[in-house]
Amino acid sequence: MPLAQDGIEVEGLRELAKALKSLNEKHLTNELKTVNFRAASEVVSEARGNTSSRMQASAASRLKATKTAAYAAVRLGGQPFDLGAEFGAVRGIMRQTGRGVVTGWNQFEPWKGNGGDAGYFLYPAIRSKVPELMETYGDEIEKITDKMLGRVS
Repeated sequence: MPLAQDGIEVEGLRELAKALKSLNEKHLTNELKTVNFRAASEVVSEARGNTSSRMQASAASRLKATKTAAYAAVRLGGQPFDLGAEFGAVRGIMRQTGRGVVTGWNQFEPWKGNGGDAGYFLYPAIRSKVPELMETYGDEIEKITDKMLGRVS
């Protein structure tokens, strides 16, 4: 389960979701959705504990875990400044705005980039949860596939 550019990639998860859908296994599809939701919820909880400013805490309070079969995801960005709270911004540069020339966006922490160490609260939470999520996904997906194969045999 490598850490992809935008999160954790569980190889075969989408294919499993498709197989369950094609077999019309709604109960097992719902179990897979629950596994994904729990994983995303764990990341949300960790991210909320990672905040170091009121702006970050405010942005983290709006994080939402999704409930889908094909992937686990956390939604960020309910307010305009949420992405700045997570990734920071290039500071001290003169910018032309509708209000005139301003120096900014200094209300955000410095830009963290978009590489392996990006983010202030959400992406660090994802990275810290990889070992735990690998184990959880492995165990839970094995249970679901055993049930699926037991019904197909």
